Amino acid sequence: MTKPMVAVLVHAADARACVAGASVGYAVRHHASVHELLATLDEMHVALVVIDAIDAFGHSMASAAATIRHSFPTVPILAYCTLSASASSAVLDIAHAGVTSLVFRGVDDAGYAMRAAIRSSCQRSITERVYAAVAIHLPATAHPLLRYAISRAADDPSVEDAARGLGVDRKTLFNWVRGWSDLGPREFINWTRLVIAMGMLEDPRRTAEHVALELGFASGTAFRNMLQRYVGASCSEIRNTGGYGRLLSLFASRLGTDSHGDREHPNPIPGQKMRHGAWSRQA
Repeated sequence: MTKPMVAVLVHAADARACVAGASVGYAVRHHASVHELLATLDEMHVALVVIDAIDAFGHSMASAAATIRHSFPTVPILAYCTLSASASSAVLDIAHAGVTSLVFRGVDDAGYAMRAAIRSSCQRSITERVYAAVAIHLPATAHPLLRYAISRAADDPSVEDAARGLGVDRKTLFNWVRGWSDLGPREFINWTRLVIAMGMLEDPRRTAEHVALELGFASGTAFRNMLQRYVGASCSEIRNTGGYGRLLSLFASRLGTDSHGDREHPNPIPGQKMRHGAWSRQA
């Protein structure tokens, strides 16, 4: 299976090495110009673009980022930034150009932090859409679990993992979820992963194998088998008949709620039991 690609346009050798070292599970292609980068985007499936906030001459790369965002709206962009007085305006410009996320040289561009930034950026554009689309079908007290399921989608968390992350025991979590849906916690997490996957498959260059790898499935076959079990249709059938929208509607129908995300659940997890963490931030 061909690995998904990280397309890189950064000028410093140590920065290129940092991106390459952190791109575990991805193929990395470096580029010398915006023209080369756009050609790669035209020709190949690209999971993520990593681009400097300023080029080797100190010029803002915001216009290049805006061009990529306009021409390839499903491709996430990670901007590599420098913390300095001279570069501060360029960071603001490239953020306004529509990049997905920022990473700062010497702050969060090494080791695990850089790997996490790459993985998060690869999924962030679709996960933001999934959060907004699913949250309206849930009571506000259920949003922490949705955030958890989205933020941990690529890790395939267990129900025990989810319970620990939310600061409750497994039985409490099960009873809580059953109070506002027809699903158990395991099914809720799996449905969330499947909806994210179908959103990623809106990009015609992405294959089921690419998405399976990015979302932590054992294989493309494992992803397709889960989709068949939950939906009763193959990946290609779903993709050709509404794709993301169809799967989102099916998920919403299993939640057993109308579109009023501010409704209160009668037995919410008490606020003092909710631990702060990645799940508590909007994905």
